[in-house]
Amino acid sequence: MPAVERTKYMNEEEVTRLRENAELWSIHDLKHGRRQGVISWMLVDLALITGLRVNELARLNVSDFHHSTNSILAYRSKRKKPGYETVVIGKKVTAHLREFIAWKKAHGEGVGQTDALFVGQRGRLSVSGLQKIWKTAIAKAGLDPGLSIHSARHTCATFMLRTTKNIKHVQDHLGHQSVETTANMYAGVMHEDKEAAADSCYERRSA
Repeated sequence: MPAVERTKYMNEEEVTRLRENAELWSIHDLKHGRRQGVISWMLVDLALITGLRVNELARLNVSDFHHSTNSILAYRSKRKKPGYETVVIGKKVTAHLREFIAWKKAHGEGVGQTDALFVGQRGRLSVSGLQKIWKTAIAKAGLDPGLSIHSARHTCATFMLRTTKNIKHVQDHLGHQSVETTANMYAGVMHEDKEAAADSCYERRSA
């Protein structure tokens, strides 16, 4: 599997711009009784934290969210044995999800066992529906239109790898079949970090 190019994931500044603009869009739409901004902010937040594929995001039900463990249950279809896996989302996204589900309930949307998390005017939002919402969020933030929703997955992996330095942890979070797959995809990220570490050691020796 080819390594992920730098143009396929966002840096810290780009993530901040996307998140801030998505949140402002949500606040604006809440004031005016509109839905898309609210859904967009939840999608952006969840995609960046979980690294879920867009088809996995589209399959999420309200009941897949478990606030007591700050996690969601995602169906991994791209495995030899497809099935559900727990994905940790953290306390902040848990709080956001609780608010989002409360908003859904207040607006008459189902929040039962089989009710979809992301719903449009015609029911459960499809993969293409989520992709359109993501593209609009990217455009509103003034970012490269080439940053597809899959870039959120690569961004999540990159940030996690740089924070934890644990390739196995990243593999588990992304649901890759093997650690080799993860290592091959993010070899460039690991190389950049090794270069930065080497440069910092040289600078300390030269000081």
